[in-house]
Amino acid sequence: MFTSSIKLNAATRAPQVGPARRMPSVVAMAKKSKDVRQVITLECTEQKESGVPGMSRYTTQKNRRNTPDRLEVMKYNKYMKKHTLHRELKK
Repeated sequence: MFTSSIKLNAATRAPQVGPARRMPSVVAMAKKSKDVRQVITLECTEQKESGVPGMSRYTTQKNRRNTPDRLEVMKYNKYMKKHTLHRELKK
């Protein structure tokens, strides 16, 4: 007669599994001041002067090492319905 080497649990009829192997709980986290990539906010400069209600803002990331100065990008402003200059906000 054929005998199986897998033991079955009598209550559930499921194969028994050995002790669970756990991953180490130590996780290395980067310090906030050492992060190279920053999340920044770009705000429209032309909309403030025009008096159009609403404010066009975009969020993006930049590399601090490659672009240490403020970022200026032409982006679409949905309130003015045209491309305008957006500058990085102060934090």
